[in-house]
Amino acid sequence: MSNSDTTVELSLSSSSVYHLYRRRFYIISLFGFLAFNQCLFWLTFSPIARNAEIYYNTTEATIDLLLNWGNIICIPTFPLAYLLLNKQQGLRFSMILFAGSSFVACLLRIVPSIITWSSNVQLHSIAVPFLHAGQILNAACAPLVQISVSQISCIWFGPNERTRATTFAITINNFGAAVGFLISPWIVDTPDHVPRLLYIHAGLAFVAFALTVIYFPSHPPTAPSPAAERLSSYSCDGHNSSLLQRFMRDLWQCMITPSFMLLSIVGGLTTGTFSAWTGLYDVILAPENYTEEQAGWFGFSSILAGMIGGFCLGALADMHRFHRSLKILMISSLIGCFLSIVWFELSVHTLFYDDAIISSTPITIGLSIALAGLFQGASAPLIFESLAEIMFPLPESISALAINQWNNVSGLILLFLAPNRYKLMNLLVLIVIGVCILMIAVSKVTYQRRNDERTRLLDQQHDKSSKTEHSCDSSIIN
Repeated sequence: MSNSDTTVELSLSSSSVYHLYRRRFYIISLFGFLAFNQCLFWLTFSPIARNAEIYYNTTEATIDLLLNWGNIICIPTFPLAYLLLNKQQGLRFSMILFAGSSFVACLLRIVPSIITWSSNVQLHSIAVPFLHAGQILNAACAPLVQISVSQISCIWFGPNERTRATTFAITINNFGAAVGFLISPWIVDTPDHVPRLLYIHAGLAFVAFALTVIYFPSHPPTAPSPAAERLSSYSCDGHNSSLLQRFMRDLWQCMITPSFMLLSIVGGLTTGTFSAWTGLYDVILAPENYTEEQAGWFGFSSILAGMIGGFCLGALADMHRFHRSLKILMISSLIGCFLSIVWFELSVHTLFYDDAIISSTPITIGLSIALAGLFQGASAPLIFESLAEIMFPLPESISALAINQWNNVSGLILLFLAPNRYKLMNLLVLIVIGVCILMIAVSKVTYQRRNDERTRLLDQQHDKSSKTEHSCDSSIIN
């Protein structure tokens, strides 16, 4: 690609140093494809649990474990993903590694269907190890995508686009789960059709791997912003000791920053708790005489609304007028989420009363759930961007790592708490959102990244003006 037909000048600067490359839309789209696939593959067997149990002659506990590998394996692999991402050419290497591992993981899952038949009595003993290996491998490389969301937006996008790019990178991963819940049962309508879904996943993984190998550079030819320029210079040498020292130093700096700790906990708790709560819609709504199919559509509407909320508030945060309003936007969105959950819980059974306080219809239930998802989804990218601002000039991936670690820890805890305790989860999600609002209120969001960009751009403009004046003076003298 030639620079002449793929670049536009960044409007923020009067200098021609910083450019926005049109190929950034291809990069974020391919990244979104990888993120979408990761969540889709992770959720493979849950939407088709009954058919999978029959086909593989296995138990519900085995199917649940295939899903839970995502939370279990991600926790120890996040630090390794951070080290890989922040090496020289780390983004390209990380994405190729992730795409290739996902493809291998999908191949492992279809091996049993190739070497044996569904009627074979040994199918269970042959298939289960391959299924676990595939799910573990997919989970182990998931952090490479999950911690890259705000870093890739900084590397490729301008200051007025970063929040929207981060929003897309975050929400497209969740959209994979939504599509999985809707499409997978339609593809696997009988137990014998389970391999059909696995072959489709293998095809998607192959396409993503091929596209990533063909073209996924670590950074554009020139930086789109001062922050991207600083991030590109933040590279480690090839020695493992230096990588570990850099990581430990960055981590310690984050841990001694109170606002970072508060906001990272907020990001992890809201996402983890909300996800666990939405996963119980079918149980929560069963006493209200709603079917599993209706609960599935309610869950889909919540995820879709979250994507819409993220894009709307992300676009608002990217406007120059709201560049320094992340805190008030986060508080406003979580207050909206809190009120929407209150509306929902007044319409269902809870710990404190056996009958709903207000009557409900599918429309009111769906609307309250959609609004809760909209406001929660709107807050997520704002938290990522706030942490990136606070910890600048550290790589944006350190904030994504912290949020996802808290998310996985809270998710694992709730895996043991949630079953058969849906009324407690109803109360817990309300408490968590309320506490998170208070935590944001007492935190201090500093805009170090934007301040640095503004300073460097002003310096460039001053240097340019000085050179112009010097040139004019020289001409007069001559």
